[in-house]
Amino acid sequence: MLNERIVILSDTHLGKPTGGAVSAEALRPLWVGADRLVINGDIAEVHDAALRVAAAREVLRIEQWCEADGVELTLISGNHDPLITDRRSLKLFDGEVYLTHGDALHPAISPWTGHRDRLRFLNKRTHDALEPGDRASSAGHLAAAQYASHFTWDEMTRHHEASHQKVFQKLACAAVKSMRVLWYWYTLPRSAQKFAKRYAPDSRFFIFGHIHRAGVWRFGRRVVINTGAYGFPFRPHAVVIDNGELCVWPIVYHRDTQRYGLGAKPRAKFDLKRARPAVAA
Repeated sequence: MLNERIVILSDTHLGKPTGGAVSAEALRPLWVGADRLVINGDIAEVHDAALRVAAAREVLRIEQWCEADGVELTLISGNHDPLITDRRSLKLFDGEVYLTHGDALHPAISPWTGHRDRLRFLNKRTHDALEPGDRASSAGHLAAAQYASHFTWDEMTRHHEASHQKVFQKLACAAVKSMRVLWYWYTLPRSAQKFAKRYAPDSRFFIFGHIHRAGVWRFGRRVVINTGAYGFPFRPHAVVIDNGELCVWPIVYHRDTQRYGLGAKPRAKFDLKRARPAVAA
């Protein structure tokens, strides 16, 4: 496996008119020459009835192009595509590298949103309904968040009501949400470390998405990596594992070709064969 080239992306949110990747076709250069492509949650807006057809079409295109390019495709479900696959996490290199979307890091799943209380309630209800032996497992924890997201989107679709908030109310809500986002941008990397310590104790690299804030953090022997998103704040990253080296690359959009590509140099570089990772300058 060390000789394989593996590309890891997340939060492409395909099918979204704004705030997601331009298209599946635009993403294709990112996996050229790879043996495997892993999309770590929120590949497309399949949860939204209004966007589902366009989102599903983009997912199908990625599947077709990966097959044509000879690239193995692995999908991990997130909170915007909770039922696209039952796979909720992935271990690589004998557990040295652990991936999950990140929606299970907080009991409210997306605590910066207006439906955080409902998400928290459904997450707990689903978790409590598990068999006693599953409640303490990583699989049970991840599954509870998965189905809580699905139930919430389903409820929102069936009971959607137009907002009658006045302008100042909308501005106030936006300001509060912005403060929550900043707070969880600050706190969730440490939550990722705690999750890894409990559920993936052998991992040296914990890779997640979800919060849309790209970054690399170190907690003792473990490196926590977030791959950002193609929407706000528009700083998507890719993790590329090639020949025993793990690199975190910024992703740039080339307007002339309308395609994405890796940046000029990696943001961080690690040797999977070394007991202690070394960060690139």
